Amino acid sequence: MHIFTKSLSILLLMCTSLFTTAAQSQQQDGYQIDVQINGLSNSDLYLGFHYGNRQFIKDTIRLDENGTGTFKGPEALGQGIYLVITPDKKYFEVLIGEDQHFSMTTDKANMVQRLRFEGSDINRAFNDYQKFMMVQTQKKNALQKKLQNNPNSDSTSIWRDQLEDLNQQVDSKWKTIAGQHEGSILATIIRAMKNPEVPGFNISSSAKNKDSLRWVKRYRYYKDHYFDNMDLSDPRLVRTPIFHNKIDHYFNNVLRQQPDSIIKKVDWVVDQTRGSKDNFQYVVRYLLNHYQKSNIMGMDKVFVYVAENYYLNGEAEWVDSATITRIRDRVRKIKPNLIGKQAPELTMQLLNGKQQKLYSMDSKYTLLYFWEPSCGHCQTVTPKIYDLYDKYSRDQFQVFAVYTQNNRQEWEKYLDKNGLDWVNVYDPTRSSNFRKKYDVYSTPTIYLLDEDKKIVAKRIGHETLKKMLQRKIGQQPDN
Repeated sequence: MHIFTKSLSILLLMCTSLFTTAAQSQQQDGYQIDVQINGLSNSDLYLGFHYGNRQFIKDTIRLDENGTGTFKGPEALGQGIYLVITPDKKYFEVLIGEDQHFSMTTDKANMVQRLRFEGSDINRAFNDYQKFMMVQTQKKNALQKKLQNNPNSDSTSIWRDQLEDLNQQVDSKWKTIAGQHEGSILATIIRAMKNPEVPGFNISSSAKNKDSLRWVKRYRYYKDHYFDNMDLSDPRLVRTPIFHNKIDHYFNNVLRQQPDSIIKKVDWVVDQTRGSKDNFQYVVRYLLNHYQKSNIMGMDKVFVYVAENYYLNGEAEWVDSATITRIRDRVRKIKPNLIGKQAPELTMQLLNGKQQKLYSMDSKYTLLYFWEPSCGHCQTVTPKIYDLYDKYSRDQFQVFAVYTQNNRQEWEKYLDKNGLDWVNVYDPTRSSNFRKKYDVYSTPTIYLLDEDKKIVAKRIGHETLKKMLQRKIGQQPDN
């Protein structure tokens, strides 16, 4: 939740109906929000809203010479955290709850501190909370700075106690607000921000590695109870930044960054959103995009899982047929070469014209290396890989180097000049289909295979390859 007035790079997209959420019953129809900003006259003013980690414009008005204007519409707004944005991209946040007829007054010079509301109890409480947190944050930062600059001071225990006291004050404030505004968007937001309270866990004095056991128990509890204070099917939450931040933190920081561990939780999290079409759509779309773009090795397995189980089975009703076709095509290219899969066989031509099969490489580990001499990155990486190749025996590590182009003269000249005497092959007739089999769309592309030709790593750099070989083969190459 934003506390300070700050510049916002916002997508100025007029969006009158992004969601299909039914309007809740109102004491009055539609919405009417009277605004007065002293010091801002004859100016446009925008009413925006959060959608996960993005912001959109819902309404625009023109303030008169007194800085007054009214946002209004015949249909109720979807509840959530909204933004009142000035032309210079400064903004403050307001809550849109059940009662959508209220007024607010502030000054351009200090919009948050001088913000006042009439007819909206939750916004008065929200604004008080923001001011409270500003003070608490300043105190916390000051104490943390003291601890950082004076780690050996006799006062460190006092400062830590003061930090703990600040935390308790915040926790008490949260509980008070949630209790006073039970059921409102404000109470929902306050509870959603709260992390689970993890028990201390008593470990038997006879147990070995007591600290490690306690850490494991605390971690598992935290992971399993992370969303205890948040209803993932509440459609109001998707119109707050909290929804995205909690989902993003869970998948990137709470869960182990291992594809199978993540896949186990994908279905559980998605199932929690099924009570809201908006929330379901947001989470499923987040998961697909996030794991399609992930730079962590092996996460394409999560992308394939989400694509097959939520997009290609027809559940993603918001996606057009052209997009589904592109997703299906991407899955078809990625799925055969996921980590743990049996590598597709390749039969390619050696320099002497004979055929060479990938599966005939008899070594504990085989590097499948797609490259070309004119590629600048290849020119940097190839000598480093050859150094590794040269330091291991052939029964331990071999390289199946695939030249991806057809300029044989250029290829041979580079091999001779650099003394690359590993297994060099190419496909002059384009009959091996190596690009589709291994999703080769750029060079260099690297796959590490074990002795059974199963894929153990892919698209890794030289340093990662070096460390993997040292760990798997159990030999430290000379530097």
